[in-house]
Amino acid sequence: MKKLFLTALLAMAFAGSVFAQDEVIFTIMKTDGSTTDYVMNKDARIYYSDTQLLFFNGNETVAVDLSGIRKAYFTAPQDIEEVENQQLTIYPNPAKDVLRIENIADNQEVSIYSINGALLKKVIVSDDAEINISELRPGMYVICAGNMFSKFIKM
Repeated sequence: MKKLFLTALLAMAFAGSVFAQDEVIFTIMKTDGSTTDYVMNKDARIYYSDTQLLFFNGNETVAVDLSGIRKAYFTAPQDIEEVENQQLTIYPNPAKDVLRIENIADNQEVSIYSINGALLKKVIVSDDAEINISELRPGMYVICAGNMFSKFIKM
């Protein structure tokens, strides 16, 4: 279940321009609501086993139990102008035909990835938008809007 999330996260992070910066912040939100930030340099590597997310941030290797991760995302370093920090809100979850998204910018690109990290759908939406997901098969997916990621289940 976590592999869907991690596969898409890794594919999006390394395929995009996240590491064009000298350093980025990798934030892990745990299921208890706490968050931990890690500074990742260009030598960083992220990988996972059946039970753990493992990453080398350029200085040390860190292991986090997959069952304790709710969300993980990348952000730019603090010296770059920050956008208001908001959480990506999606509902209902699980969803059948329509997924609603709150707290995203107008004209935001939203991508939906499969369990294998394949891009399945890309749309431009406005704040508090709805995305038709009726064409997706039942299963778990990762949704990405800007630098925010979340998972959802399609019934």
